[in-house]
Amino acid sequence: MAKQHIPGVSLAVVRDGKVTFTKGYGFANLESMRRASPESVFQLASVTKQFTATAVMMLVEEGKIRLEEPIRTYLTDLPEAWGKVTVRNLLNHTSGIKSYTDLPGFFDNGNQRRDYTPNQIIDLVRNLPPDFEPGTQWHYNNTGYYLLGMLIEQVTGQKYDQFLTQRIFKPLGMAHTRLNNRYDLVPERVIGYSWSGKAWVNAEFVSPTQPFSAGALLSTVLDMAKWDAALYTTKLLKAETLQQMWTPTILKSGEKQDYGFGWIVSKVNKHRMVVHGGGIDGFNTYISRYPEDRLTVIVLTNTDEGHAEKIALEVSALYEPALKVLPTPHKPIADDNPKRTELLKGIMLEAAQGRANADLFTPTAAQILIPRIQALKQAFAEVGAMQSFVLVEKRQEKETTVLRYLVKYAHLTISTIYALNSEGKIEGIRFQNEE
Repeated sequence: MAKQHIPGVSLAVVRDGKVTFTKGYGFANLESMRRASPESVFQLASVTKQFTATAVMMLVEEGKIRLEEPIRTYLTDLPEAWGKVTVRNLLNHTSGIKSYTDLPGFFDNGNQRRDYTPNQIIDLVRNLPPDFEPGTQWHYNNTGYYLLGMLIEQVTGQKYDQFLTQRIFKPLGMAHTRLNNRYDLVPERVIGYSWSGKAWVNAEFVSPTQPFSAGALLSTVLDMAKWDAALYTTKLLKAETLQQMWTPTILKSGEKQDYGFGWIVSKVNKHRMVVHGGGIDGFNTYISRYPEDRLTVIVLTNTDEGHAEKIALEVSALYEPALKVLPTPHKPIADDNPKRTELLKGIMLEAAQGRANADLFTPTAAQILIPRIQALKQAFAEVGAMQSFVLVEKRQEKETTVLRYLVKYAHLTISTIYALNSEGKIEGIRFQNEE
């Protein structure tokens, strides 16, 4: 926590649906010096998606929604260009609809504070061409999960949060789980923080109307433990429905994506895991479930860079040693294109100045990634000067070249993974903390 500048953490370890360990660390509120505890109420951010997906699948079981039905069957005021997008495409992020949170400038100039109606959110992307044909590619998409919340309201005649409270939260005794509302008084509400490079500051306020059913729920680790316990039963959904939610997506090309409905589906050392994280200004969260091991770790933190995933994975290995992920050896490999390496190194150096060259990216990647890179200027200032930039992995995935570089800074070592198309343009970048 000290190294990553995390003010507060709530943690729960659940075995076989029963809480084995739970504790709060640090502070839920730095001004009042209120300690974090298992009862502290955090923003879940995108961990919300698993609840939205469960609500949709409840309605599927009841015959009120069909997975292969076009979304325009239920929400008729949507663009004709979305006519082939099905409910399934929204659940597994294969719709091709543009994600409103990827729009250039969406988070600029204090826009996070603005309240939106559902129609205003959809209007942001309504007239933009889809990124791809439904089912042909995968791209994480908050618009899709926003639409699923609207779908739930349309089909049930209830507000999204009313339906979840009636059908999930109350039956499971999740008394502290609710949809965030800027005006509500919430006992044990946690304050979110950002690290300025020198000190903690109050995180930017994000209107809950923006994430909505894609990321606006509040909860505690104890409530999340009740949620976890229910997933071993048929209290909410049939076993075959849950299994469907935890099955990887298969694209039309036959390619597999490690995402089901509201859950990432993967393996650690051949142990199946279903997980999801969440990030929003002031909060970083993670739930990791290992169904065959009957083990779940829930981590909620109150800072944007809380590294909840890393904490959850390390704690999981304390309880199940077979889940221990050994550090990836990063030995330098022969660099067959030093000029390309210098170009990619330059991107990191420019990022430290809050700049990025759009000509090096595909048009879609430029729109999505450059604002995010520019926003990292303060984070790069904190880690100090770059000391080395070394190629440690190269692999080919069809038309995409994937390159991993180990980047050492004065105070941190990270991996930077680039995905380049056949023309050498950047399709994606991922930063991975190696400490």
